[in-house]
Amino acid sequence: MTTAAELFALQETDLAIDGAVARLTEVEAELGETEELIEARQRVDQCRERLRPLEERQKGLDWEAEEVRGKAAAIENKLYGGTVRNPKELEDFNADLTSLRGQLSKREDALLEVMLELEDAEAGLRQAEATLAEVEESWKAQQTSLQETRSKLKEEIEGLEAKRSRQVDGMDAALSLYQVLRERRQGTAVAVVERGLCQGCRISLPMSIVQKARAGAGLVQCVSCERILLVS
Repeated sequence: MTTAAELFALQETDLAIDGAVARLTEVEAELGETEELIEARQRVDQCRERLRPLEERQKGLDWEAEEVRGKAAAIENKLYGGTVRNPKELEDFNADLTSLRGQLSKREDALLEVMLELEDAEAGLRQAEATLAEVEESWKAQQTSLQETRSKLKEEIEGLEAKRSRQVDGMDAALSLYQVLRERRQGTAVAVVERGLCQGCRISLPMSIVQKARAGAGLVQCVSCERILLVS
């Protein structure tokens, strides 16, 4: 005959399994990339995206400025090389040189502005990459810890399930009642009686019920919550 004490011991195992399974579920939910890691990586990508057009703009302005310098240098060679003596040509070359110098000044101003913005963007990228490195390091350590915890929990659950199999081996129909009550009463089918109270529902029990449960002649249930009673 299955006793209340045996069912209580089984309940302790079942509750331990429930707790370990719940913890395992939490651990497995935490495995994988975190929002913090994803956001840090996105921030780096955004900073890199900001850099690309600025770098292209800088290259373009560099090329344009160099082209203007080349044209200006060619005109200066003609002006000061002594090959051009015609006043009208000299006047035209001077006008062209003035225009080119104005163009060069504008491009250099624009280039300086882009270089300053590029410098700011590069600083932002360095900061974002440093933050990402810190987050990744912390994340990897956390993942390692979680994986270790998961392995231990799986071993614990395996051991508890093996223990449960040994406990239920040979149990009679009382096991069915126990399982039904566990489903109804949030996992606790057996309640200890202390000072005449059912510890499951905190109801005072009739003395006749307490004495019957103490005698251990059979399973006795609480008159209120129907849990199997165990008199310690």
